[in-house]
Amino acid sequence: MNAQKWLAKAEAEGFALGAFNIDNLEIFKGVLAAAKNKKAPVIMEFSSGEEKFVGVNNIVDLVDNAREEGATILINLDHCPDKAGIEKAIKAGFDMVHFDGSKLPYEENLKIAKEVVPKVHAKGLTVEGEIDHIAGSSGVHSGKLSQDEIKKALTNPEKAKEFVEETGIDIFAAFFGNYHGIFEGQEKQVDFDLLKKIRAALPGTFLSMHGGSGISDEQVKEAIKVGGIVKVNINTELRQAFRDTTEKVLSEKPEEYAVYKIMPTVISAIQEVVEHKIDIFGSVGKANYA
Repeated sequence: MNAQKWLAKAEAEGFALGAFNIDNLEIFKGVLAAAKNKKAPVIMEFSSGEEKFVGVNNIVDLVDNAREEGATILINLDHCPDKAGIEKAIKAGFDMVHFDGSKLPYEENLKIAKEVVPKVHAKGLTVEGEIDHIAGSSGVHSGKLSQDEIKKALTNPEKAKEFVEETGIDIFAAFFGNYHGIFEGQEKQVDFDLLKKIRAALPGTFLSMHGGSGISDEQVKEAIKVGGIVKVNINTELRQAFRDTTEKVLSEKPEEYAVYKIMPTVISAIQEVVEHKIDIFGSVGKANYA
């Protein structure tokens, strides 16, 4: 099934697809192992920086190889700020693209999105868009993120409706208290009333939740239930598992220089995070129906 059909299935059956950012081969292997073990469909996504680091053709080859092993994977270009990046991903064979013009003036964001969407749809692919630049950044931070920054990024349902109707995007990146990264002095709090209003304003549009790292399991489940969230992005918790476990293994085995002997423990730690997320998203076993 293509991305559109998987998102429709998720919406109809009340689960969400995990969209996991891939920084390196170890994170790729951890996500793949979790997807296969849980028989769950997953989205492997790459920001513009991650795509440049891994290589767009390498990404497609890696995923194609994993699909031959029986994994159900969609490839997404995450938070791409320009048309050139979108076009490169389409040409390479990505299943989904996310045009993020949120740093641009609204009218320019709207203009480019209206140019991008027909090109994506012409290839039978799925496109995501956003109008509010998400607060925070992917990483683990001390202290707190200011409430002003969080509030500034909250989605206006009517403005979202206008943007979707004019552009024809398939997925809208909604912000209702979710933000990038983990702030150790602060627990994320989702505004379910706002999410319900966004859902009501966009009845025919898929909704995604970025900044899924650090949001409590209960809140994620509720967002899927009451808001119809069908795509949850996870990045920071994967990077955290990679870095923390790598540091731990290296401290325990300072004499080891063979990377392939160090990384299995790291991959297992990442797999554990992803499997837990898949459980929370309700996508366990769904790949059996592909």
